[in-house]
Amino acid sequence: MFDSYLNESILARAKKAKKIDFKFYNPRDYAEVKNKKSPRPYLAIDDKPYGGGPGMVMKPEPVIKAIETALKKIKGKKTKIIFFSPTGKQFDTSYAKSAAKKFTDIIFICGRYEGIDARVKKIFKAEEISVGPYV
Repeated sequence: MFDSYLNESILARAKKAKKIDFKFYNPRDYAEVKNKKSPRPYLAIDDKPYGGGPGMVMKPEPVIKAIETALKKIKGKKTKIIFFSPTGKQFDTSYAKSAAKKFTDIIFICGRYEGIDARVKKIFKAEEISVGPYV
């Protein structure tokens, strides 16, 4: 899904110059398979929000396992963990430049639909960042 975006323009040039690299960790790869004997087993990745409320959120366990895998691969480096949220500080050029100077690796936690269980942010002390002035 990201190949065309990451292999074009500024990002492609930065990658070719070895100034940036991208690795993806899909929480589905760390999800528990439910009902393995079923003709249609499924991955348990979404659930009702902890504490109640409408909608579905990504469960914390698979996301935590994906982040832990990434952290093991970059052990000992200056790492920043960012949790995308519409309520966070806006990600802009100034923020990106500052983060690039302070950290060797940045982990972006990206949700979908209603988002990711908030316990993930708390466990990793991730900073909430918004991708723009919209919801």
